[in-house]
Amino acid sequence: MTGETPNAADDEFDASENATRRGLLRAAAGATVASAASTAGCLGVTTPADVAAQSEVSGNVRHFVGPSWLADNREETVVLDARDAERFREERIYRARRVPFDAITARESTDEGAVPDTDAIAAAFSEIGVSPDDDVLVYGASVGSRVTRVAFALAAVGHEGSIRVLNGGLSAWNGRLGTGSRDRISSADYEPDPAASTWVTREWLADGVGALNGDGPGLVDVRVPEAYLAAAGSDALNDDHDRHGHLPGAIDVHWVGNVAGRRMTEPGRLVELYEVEAGLDRSGTVVVYGDDNVDPTSTWLTLKAIGFEDVRLYDGGFGEWANVEGDRGRYPVETATNVVVETEGSVGGDDDGGDFSCTG
Repeated sequence: MTGETPNAADDEFDASENATRRGLLRAAAGATVASAASTAGCLGVTTPADVAAQSEVSGNVRHFVGPSWLADNREETVVLDARDAERFREERIYRARRVPFDAITARESTDEGAVPDTDAIAAAFSEIGVSPDDDVLVYGASVGSRVTRVAFALAAVGHEGSIRVLNGGLSAWNGRLGTGSRDRISSADYEPDPAASTWVTREWLADGVGALNGDGPGLVDVRVPEAYLAAAGSDALNDDHDRHGHLPGAIDVHWVGNVAGRRMTEPGRLVELYEVEAGLDRSGTVVVYGDDNVDPTSTWLTLKAIGFEDVRLYDGGFGEWANVEGDRGRYPVETATNVVVETEGSVGGDDDGGDFSCTG
């Protein structure tokens, strides 16, 4: 298919009203956010209507929408594809634009630690014709961390339009599709307005050591428990790190618990996981981190979706903290105190950086 052209609209990222715990738990029983993985959306395969219906979102859930929402708002929405170039060429939502993923993960070194490189991120969105006031929907093979990183990158540069994610990914879409290399898109003028409230720095965290998950902000490690626990001999330990363990005061909630196949985990379960089991305060500050700055964005967006008010990303990640030079006493790594919240989940497609096949 050819002739793909851009669309634009405007709105605000947090325009939705705040979700309440009671409303989410009540909505969970009737929510149509399914927990099973669907068949991969491969070229030539028509998505059945029932698969699309399973990805619809109801209840007080912010930022995640189903395919019917996109069908109703397609002409007013800029659609961004978070997958790699090969998958994009094979099949995509008609008129979608592929995000240059390396650019939107770029970091900048400062005296306070690594932070998102908002100039590089804004330039990447400019290149694919995204304007600051566009309403944007992001999709991938699922709702994995590649997709949520794009959403975070938009928020980090101060995007003024709405930011939404397609629940179920491409396989849930039963509308018009496109193939082949994208048509030329005119660039847009995107001047970043960095939203520093979306992230924290190494020094910000160092100042809070001892208060995290006490009187201070909640701190969530999204890595697998073996990495968090510094399990000797585990393949989960990064050989490039000088130290292993976790930041003092952090609890471990593996990010894959946010995802059930290609869809988000049902909202009621997410509320139970983070509010009840993890004991996080939805009205307080919550900081999430992982080994890098991609996977933790899944938890960042999930918490915002279920009504947490102030969620921030440590963009430097454990890799920066573990390998910091100089006085490491200011940046301690903990192994003695451990709190692991068990999760169940799986990511369909290749949105977690894994393998993908037409058989799912």
